[in-house]
Amino acid sequence: MIMSKNDIKETEEKEQVEKFFKTKIGQKWFEELDIVDCIKSESPDFVLKTKNGESIALELTNFIAENKNLKFSQALTTIGNKICREAEKEYNLHMHILINKYDDREFSIHWKDHFDYAYNPGFSQIPDAKKLKQKLQNILKNNIEKLRRGLLVQEWIQVDDEHFKISMDPIACPWTGKYDCHVNNAGMVKQNPIDELQTCIDKKNNKTSLYSESCDKCYLLIYVPNAYNANYCSFDNILFEHKFDSKFEKIFLYDDDTKDSCILNQ
Repeated sequence: MIMSKNDIKETEEKEQVEKFFKTKIGQKWFEELDIVDCIKSESPDFVLKTKNGESIALELTNFIAENKNLKFSQALTTIGNKICREAEKEYNLHMHILINKYDDREFSIHWKDHFDYAYNPGFSQIPDAKKLKQKLQNILKNNIEKLRRGLLVQEWIQVDDEHFKISMDPIACPWTGKYDCHVNNAGMVKQNPIDELQTCIDKKNNKTSLYSESCDKCYLLIYVPNAYNANYCSFDNILFEHKFDSKFEKIFLYDDDTKDSCILNQ
């Protein structure tokens, strides 16, 4: 069965909440509320039913720190995921795609290029989407029999003046266990992007009044994807010392790098 975008989004949200519930804080909260059911909803994202009959709203949001390479990674990931879905729909084939971009700075004879490569990593210039998609479709079409036999396919393609190495593999991604696309990009890590995190909370604060009409309490879970998703940020004790402006009962933050969660001060 081919999943729609909404099905994929719903599945991902369920997986994210399940990861949170496996942490010590998630388990403790689950037990303290005496939750007996977790229902996927639209607004809020989840409604938790407790043993004493309470309805608890759990809103879920992803936090990705802004960086100049983010749009590049997201754009290419979107194109690659479309090809993965086309492979499933047109050829009944599940596969994973890895996209690498050639960086001539790495092999330059000039030291300034090596310094730029080290202190300004990754790529931000988005290639022509139609051309890139067509190139990927051609690789898939021309190698469908190899992929069906379980063989890895790797080819270099050129889109205008840029070169990309495309890997198509008929196995699930080793990092996610999914048949999806990964863009091998990089970026400078942001340490404690507190202001951006507050902006993320602000976007959800106004929903508490709506949810309170049908739910007894409202909680927020902030899911922080790892670097695989072009999220280059990290937090230390400054995160726990900062007081956030929030209208939620509590704010939980789950970090997919550490596989752990915390409660934000508010």
